[in-house]
Amino acid sequence: MKNRFILAILIAMPAVLSAQSYPRNYFIAPLDTPLIISGTFGEIRDNHLHSGLDLSTNQEEGLPVMAAADGYISRVKITPDGYGKALYITHPNGYVTVYGHLQKFTAALNSYVRKMQYEKHVFELDEKLTPNEFKVSQRDVIAYSGNSGSTFEPHLHFEIRDEISEEPINPLLFGLSFRDTVAPLIKYIRIYPVRENGIVNKSDSAETYETRIDNGVYSLITTEFPIVYGNIAFGIGTDDFQYKLVRGDENDSDDDAPVKMNEDTTQDSPEEILPPSHLGIYSVELYIDDTPTFTWRYDRLNFSNTRDVNGHIDYRIKQRSDKVIERCHKLSGDNLGIYGNNTQTGFSSFTNDASHDIKIVVRDFKGNMSQISFSVISYSTLVHNPYLARPENSLYVATGKGIAIHKSKLDVVIPEGAAYEDFFYSDSEESDENYLSGIFTIGDPMEALRLPMTIGIKADKDVVDSLKSKTILVRIDQYQNIKSFPSEWNGKFLTTKTLEMGSYVIALDTVGPRIEKFYVPADLNTMYGGTIQYKIQDELSGIKSYGGKIDDKWYLFEYDLKSKMIIANVDPIMDNKDHKVELTVTDKSGNTTVWKSSFYF
Repeated sequence: MKNRFILAILIAMPAVLSAQSYPRNYFIAPLDTPLIISGTFGEIRDNHLHSGLDLSTNQEEGLPVMAAADGYISRVKITPDGYGKALYITHPNGYVTVYGHLQKFTAALNSYVRKMQYEKHVFELDEKLTPNEFKVSQRDVIAYSGNSGSTFEPHLHFEIRDEISEEPINPLLFGLSFRDTVAPLIKYIRIYPVRENGIVNKSDSAETYETRIDNGVYSLITTEFPIVYGNIAFGIGTDDFQYKLVRGDENDSDDDAPVKMNEDTTQDSPEEILPPSHLGIYSVELYIDDTPTFTWRYDRLNFSNTRDVNGHIDYRIKQRSDKVIERCHKLSGDNLGIYGNNTQTGFSSFTNDASHDIKIVVRDFKGNMSQISFSVISYSTLVHNPYLARPENSLYVATGKGIAIHKSKLDVVIPEGAAYEDFFYSDSEESDENYLSGIFTIGDPMEALRLPMTIGIKADKDVVDSLKSKTILVRIDQYQNIKSFPSEWNGKFLTTKTLEMGSYVIALDTVGPRIEKFYVPADLNTMYGGTIQYKIQDELSGIKSYGGKIDDKWYLFEYDLKSKMIIANVDPIMDNKDHKVELTVTDKSGNTTVWKSSFYF
């Protein structure tokens, strides 16, 4: 009984300690609505971990956004992607709050920003402000929620950062009040043998098991126990929800009682229910034979290594099936700061003839918990099972040692420390008359890199000096989608640095961007009001710069990368007459397209 009590304390302790480390109730939620979370801190995203909370605006734009505490607006950043229109507020207690994907700022700040844009003839800005320019008090409206930047739907992105280190911290650690009554779901368990040093079900390749839940108890969907030998690790696939908000429930007080996995929190209601968002979890604990073996928790991140999410997840599974499986072990190349005991790696040795109990506990931030328990059987006779054969003509890339390949038409350098785990490298060439070189398949696109490799490809055809600035290296994926990379000539080789393995080729880019009219007021579509809108896109190197004039004067056009639209508000120049418009768009290869037209307004 005493041991069980100590174990319970150890399980609960991390969340308690984290909560005590940060000032609670200093910050308020920036929306004056129920706190509905549509994206959690630490949630798995492509090539990064989510650095804040996504707060639902019920897919609406224009909700007032409030300052979370007293301070001053210290930074205004506007980009066509990322956070779009974003504000940063510095607070006297050493933290900075960030508000992203905004529709617009308050009138005074909008005027300031517009003045900067017109002085510099740019849409994109990154302006640092002094403490005396825009002071704010808690609950002051600072902006309005929107859908700018890299978004799938309108919402507010909210962060709390350490002012000195600029590290983002889980905003929920600061005591924001919210309701969460749903325990996480456990969907998959994956068992990993260490390559050439472990066996799972008679092979040194990993196995994935789906799960079922009966009467609140999770189990693996299998008729036989997994059999293992040697060095073994585990991974888990989960899902989480905040809760189903019933119409009329908006004024419910905060419910702090965590829900155990056995409670039914998803039963249907006769009232209208808002659809819940799929969320990331907060923490995982792995126990082997009742011994705490590995843990991780999303409290604090660092932008310098957030890409190491590709080592934390099973990158191959993500690329192949879009499933997210988070490792309950740490690869040697993974430098995320989310892991518990630094001496624990999550790898365990199974060399005896015995049954071993595995338990994995999953929690959301509110303390709602699910767990799965299962057994693996270790057999010492599996030591004789053969490992998978090494790929022919391949090179072994270790985490602590890079490789350099120099061939007549291909150079590849993978630096030391680029790999999350050891892997085998190979390359091949396929001729293609549509390009200036053959198509080189460089490595395995299912392998993730944490440091960029350098590749160089030699053209099969002579490239005259006047066209060299128009040549680029592009990656072609399995669906024939093309992605370009900044490239430069090094002797006879066109080179680039890239974090992505796959198929590369030299392409010639001599075609300028496309500009198409989408809407002008004369189209009589009142949905878009007093705006003019154009779609701009480039097939190869991508858009480098854009700008526009109306009636021969520079005019502000806002660029939204996800929709490929540039939009100008022309309400201020409504004069019941024809207006000339001229757009200039240049791609990264230096090709420029100029569009001239007119509209009546």
